[in-house]
Amino acid sequence: MNQRPPSPSTQRSPKPNPPAARHWSLGISLVFVALLSLFWWIPRRNPNPSPTATLQQTESPSPPPSSPRTGETPGSTGRLSQAPGLEPGRKVDDEIARILRGDFITNIYTLSSNTTMVEEGQYPPIFRKFGTEEFEELAKVACEGNLKRDPSAAEYQEILKDHPAARDSGRIHSGIYLLLCMGGNIRDRYNVQGGMKLAREEELDAAMKIADPELREKELRSIRWFADNEIAMDRLKQQAQIDRTRRLLEYLYGDMPKAVFQRLLSIEPAQGPDRIPDP
Repeated sequence: MNQRPPSPSTQRSPKPNPPAARHWSLGISLVFVALLSLFWWIPRRNPNPSPTATLQQTESPSPPPSSPRTGETPGSTGRLSQAPGLEPGRKVDDEIARILRGDFITNIYTLSSNTTMVEEGQYPPIFRKFGTEEFEELAKVACEGNLKRDPSAAEYQEILKDHPAARDSGRIHSGIYLLLCMGGNIRDRYNVQGGMKLAREEELDAAMKIADPELREKELRSIRWFADNEIAMDRLKQQAQIDRTRRLLEYLYGDMPKAVFQRLLSIEPAQGPDRIPDP
């Protein structure tokens, strides 16, 4: 079983004149996304989003804007002596601090100049112990099967052992566990996005059979608009998780060079790790 917990189905903005087939196919896609997500998500979406979107990650309440490129809040580095299991001298950004305290974190997806979608998520409670010796022992057990049967998991291990900061940390299995969760989620999101594209093509084919030219063009525009936004939003969530994983690894090892992370990111594990029980 994967560590990634199921999440509630998200509410989507209304689509004008939706056909029954569209509700059915997109409904299935959203349920699938929800079941594969690393987060429990609580969406609040404004209508009429644009597929050209950027991502902001902020701390609640009164979140300041973040960098669209990195998703990190400017000036968000702080000491984490208040969170359990954290090294007093280690500095991380506010979002990682909130994860390790078990707090909710907030993502703001900017869909156009005046519309946004806000989602709040929370990592499993066991991540309050992330970076501790206890978490390392639990991760070692959870990853044992992956390391035996999956060459990709073994490749994670080899790369981390070659990285001095990871090798000397005594937390190799914690990193492997995190990477297996990320790798499995990325693979699942690619599958979901492929399903969304297939559903879009099927709906476009069906709309082409509408006899009225004006109604047909209206339906085609609506299908493209809605599907493109769904795909763009899923890609933003995927990139947000990748960025978050990199920063968790930086916290864990104190250093995660871009070249090393790119090697780790290129690996496609066969499946996620066994679930670490929550405390």
